[in-house]
Amino acid sequence: VILMQMFPSLKRKVLNKILALQERLEEIAVDGVMEKESLQLSMRKMKHICRRVEQRPSELGDIVHNTLMTSFLPDWERGIVEKCLSQCQIVTNSRANNISSDWMEKILESCKRTATNPLLVPNPRFEENPGQSRVMVDILEAHSVGEKALLICGYQGVGKNKIVDYALHLMHCEREYLQLHRDTTIQSLMLVPSVENGRIVYHDSPLIKAAAHGRILVLDEADKAPVEVVALLKGLIEDGQLSLPDGRMLCHGGTSSDHIISIHEDFSIWALANPAGYPFHGNDLSREMADVFSCHIVPPMDAESHKRILLSYGENVHPRVIDKIVKTWEDLRVAHRHGLMIYPFSVRESCSVVKHLNAFPDDGIEDAVENVIAFDRLDRGLSKHLDEVFGGHGIHFSKEEYAVKKRSGHNEGVSTPKTRASSPKHGQTDPNNAPHVGGNTWAGGTGGSDTAGLGGRGGPYRLDSGHPVHQVSDEMKAQVSDEAKRRAKEIAKEALEKKLEELNMGKLDWKRYNNLRTQVEEQIVQLKSHLKYLERRSEERVWMKNQTTGELDENRIADALSGERDVFKRRGNPDDANNNALQSEPITIKLIVDISASMYRFNGYDQRLQRLLEATLMMMEGLRDDKRFRFHIVGHNGSSAKIPLVNPDTKLDEATELRVLEGMVANTQYTYAGDNTVEAIEMAVKEATRGELIIIISDANLERYDINVDDLAPLQAHDVHAHLIFIGSLGDEANELASSIPNERAQICFQSSDLPLIIKKIVIDALRQ
Repeated sequence: VILMQMFPSLKRKVLNKILALQERLEEIAVDGVMEKESLQLSMRKMKHICRRVEQRPSELGDIVHNTLMTSFLPDWERGIVEKCLSQCQIVTNSRANNISSDWMEKILESCKRTATNPLLVPNPRFEENPGQSRVMVDILEAHSVGEKALLICGYQGVGKNKIVDYALHLMHCEREYLQLHRDTTIQSLMLVPSVENGRIVYHDSPLIKAAAHGRILVLDEADKAPVEVVALLKGLIEDGQLSLPDGRMLCHGGTSSDHIISIHEDFSIWALANPAGYPFHGNDLSREMADVFSCHIVPPMDAESHKRILLSYGENVHPRVIDKIVKTWEDLRVAHRHGLMIYPFSVRESCSVVKHLNAFPDDGIEDAVENVIAFDRLDRGLSKHLDEVFGGHGIHFSKEEYAVKKRSGHNEGVSTPKTRASSPKHGQTDPNNAPHVGGNTWAGGTGGSDTAGLGGRGGPYRLDSGHPVHQVSDEMKAQVSDEAKRRAKEIAKEALEKKLEELNMGKLDWKRYNNLRTQVEEQIVQLKSHLKYLERRSEERVWMKNQTTGELDENRIADALSGERDVFKRRGNPDDANNNALQSEPITIKLIVDISASMYRFNGYDQRLQRLLEATLMMMEGLRDDKRFRFHIVGHNGSSAKIPLVNPDTKLDEATELRVLEGMVANTQYTYAGDNTVEAIEMAVKEATRGELIIIISDANLERYDINVDDLAPLQAHDVHAHLIFIGSLGDEANELASSIPNERAQICFQSSDLPLIIKKIVIDALRQ
């Protein structure tokens, strides 16, 4: 009734679909409050939808997707929304071919203004294309129906600023611009200091100017703002008023005076943001305040739009080269969507490649691309995927050591040893761990001779001290005598035997361990790469209180007046010596492994035990010595539901890891038949503390023990994150079980190479809590 009164021209049939969708989404059972809120249609969100579909009812599906920002939801949550839309007979239409020039003119006519200060109207270079024009029309439609706050979200480099500036240009609209960041404060959001005649004078910020003069405030990097700044913006949008530090009041409907600044009726806020999480490290702005914004997604560039933009920058670049770049970037986009790459390469990077080729055509596409991705190729796991993608389109890079030389233009990264290679040895240990290049004295050096290190020649074995590697050429390596090589091998053999003795491992033990580790070497690198940038919010810079310098703490004004000195606050890291903030707690990960008889019995059928060992070794190596995680491994079989194998105090080394793996094999071989999967899950969930991550790796041999989906209900516990990964199946049992378990709490992994991505996805979803 309320919505019908607010939007009288809205078709009743359309409104019924919106209400039906709201009910469907309300019935969904999800893990916690955060997921629940991200899938709900609040009254505010429904008002945004109704305001838009009142004019364009055929676009209901697209508007719902934008409102819920489904492009940035996990796959299973996006699947839930799409399923609910289908059940409510709401169709999602692509608007690529639905934008007529007449409709565009009509929207612009309703939005055009007369600029009083033309210098504030943006005038960007913009190559019109279907993809960005579609987003721009979406933004203009929202603005034309009275939306005063827009949230425009997309990955870096997709053209958010270009689209917004060009829309303002077409509207002849004045813009005030404000870029937010981690250290933005409430005071800096409202007042801007400047030095005039030797005095600090505070002027109105772009926010105040835009509100007073009816301009559009563009808030760039809005996701980087601290929580208190986000709360202030949300309050201004919701309440229409804001108290300023100098005693004035910004409000709607008031009469401007010395103490009142009336908000102009044309004032609007357009906030630009990136999705939450790595690699942008922003706040989840959509979760914090999406309900007060009209939300708009800027998707990755489609091929036609991408090509049109690149052609505008590459007048001297052959069209075939442009086509190759477009196809390559499409493959990069797909790799990012599938989780193979963390950074979403966008049109920004491809434009840089084309600009380079346009200005320096003799360099070739390899050099132009290398210029853009050189930093990313330093990551070993990512470099492999980049080489595969670019190599698939005929773009091949030189070896890493020579690539460094090409990028730098001089011999950084390349070493010419200062001595002959004649006397291999371990070398002296530098107590300061300083970098050593080209010598033959220090262990852990690079590009030298005789000593243990990296990139050199004649040394007995590799030793990484964490310094950049300087590489000796193959020609110089060939100068090492046969006698020196023989002596180096003897030293390496002696060092290996000593290491194995320290680890209490024999040669056969080492061979068994090394053979298994070789199978998952690449997966270990991938897992470490995927988990490398995962951090909890409390590890970022925070406000440190009780400081003697910095900004005045608003909560200690009375103390300042009484003469106290430590009344300031400043930004710093949580581990700063002067900071009393609590350190972030490590994430507890409990790996529950199935070491029952069926794993041994059916290993010859589908190699499930081999995959279990590989998965366990990958997890041990991937999380080894990582202080961000508390790692447990617990087994279960027909004899027991809880067999402790690894705990956070276990010192993981090669010998320990081998003993764990051999103990798992022994259990599968000698245990009695039976299954305690359900009991193991129940016990793990019951013992877990809030926020723990439980990963259960098992085969799907459950039907023979009369175990069904209802018995796996503990997986849906709200206080912990429990996920079941099936690595073996007789027939189609694994698929049937996984598809029946709600909330994507079950995964299927029949290839060890898929496991790092599954683990990454599970951990990221857990950190969203």
